[in-house]
Amino acid sequence: MFGERILEGIVMKKKMGVGIIGCGMIAGSHISDYLNLAEKAQILAVCDVVVKNAERRVANIVSESKKLAQQLEEQAEKAETAEDKEKLLDKKALLLKYDESKIKIFSDYNEMLKIKGLDAVSICTPPFAHAPATIAAAKAGKHVFCEKPMARTATEAKIMCDECNKAGVKLGYQSGSARLGAVNYAIRNYITSGRLGDVYYGRQTSFRVRGRPGLDMPGFSKWFLDSSLGGGGGIYDIGVYQIDKILYLLGDPQPVTISGIAYRGVAPEYTGDSVYDVDEHTTVLVRFSNGMSFTFENGWVTNLSGVAEGIFIYGSKGGFRNNTLIVEEGAWEKDDKGNPRNYQAKLVEKELEVPKIPTYSKIGDFLNACMSDSKPISSGEDGMKVMEIMSGGLLSAKLGREITVRELYAIEAMRYEPTPGWPIGRTSPY
Repeated sequence: MFGERILEGIVMKKKMGVGIIGCGMIAGSHISDYLNLAEKAQILAVCDVVVKNAERRVANIVSESKKLAQQLEEQAEKAETAEDKEKLLDKKALLLKYDESKIKIFSDYNEMLKIKGLDAVSICTPPFAHAPATIAAAKAGKHVFCEKPMARTATEAKIMCDECNKAGVKLGYQSGSARLGAVNYAIRNYITSGRLGDVYYGRQTSFRVRGRPGLDMPGFSKWFLDSSLGGGGGIYDIGVYQIDKILYLLGDPQPVTISGIAYRGVAPEYTGDSVYDVDEHTTVLVRFSNGMSFTFENGWVTNLSGVAEGIFIYGSKGGFRNNTLIVEEGAWEKDDKGNPRNYQAKLVEKELEVPKIPTYSKIGDFLNACMSDSKPISSGEDGMKVMEIMSGGLLSAKLGREITVRELYAIEAMRYEPTPGWPIGRTSPY
């Protein structure tokens, strides 16, 4: 513990000790964020099963902290007020405290979780390690910020969420960064306040022309192509951001039924020696408990150009075309006796009222939630809904029919049964 301060009756930690689990490429973005928030967090340790990766990451932390310190010095010289200059120099001093000899290196995260002063971890491993690392961290009383996708299945995500809730620690995840920003906040507020009327349908479309990690982009890890390691393909890699954002904009409704299609087979074909069994294209129709329906369409690859990509939300009083608000302001055309004869629709683009709210990074939002005991913008419960859509979409595609979320969990649960038979419990899941 680095000390605490009291703010309006809430105990706020002054600074958090953080550990990094997994030192591959994606860890770099987490580390940069923590260093930019040096007044709120200090990286105490890193962990990787390949010790050389951890050692390289420690060297990177120190070199990056020195670069940032130099930038802050230059900014301090141009500061307009003495107060601004003091803040910049204080942050510079914190960054210069980083030293390779002071950052602990581990190959086993269970050992790292025992060190004094550790409050939270960033999990930057491939997806197959997200659940076990999160569960271990929760049981050790540490807050968790997890890379995307949150897990391989909805069941794994639920277990992660349950364990963190049981331990009283925060669980945030990286794809929730798509929720951040004043414009997203304004759209969500407009929709959830009822001003768009009944939101009855929406669709989202996003494609890469060629963007399969490990195939079109050979430098990436091969686990992206293996469903047993990554859970899924394009929908888990890039679709996750759009699904996460849309759930936020809609007010985080609960998925009820899911119908998906998935395809793999666009040229060039994979000729490597690793497993390649994940989706290249997915389309998923979700029906929510509040009556909304939404179609999510995502592709790692496509042979089309000029496709209208984006987010389109349909309401009974208007709609959103990406960030553009459209309101219906039509009127009845009447005959000479005043009787309505023909309705003349009129669609008008309106300026969305965007509030001035603080802007946080993905790690900044997570740290604030941990320090003030509030909900991260992307909580474990939110992540479960994202995973229900993604895992459910792929299961539906495999079965060739629509499924319910309850059915999804029932089928996923069979993977954990220790027998090839059909053990029956004392109560029915239905």
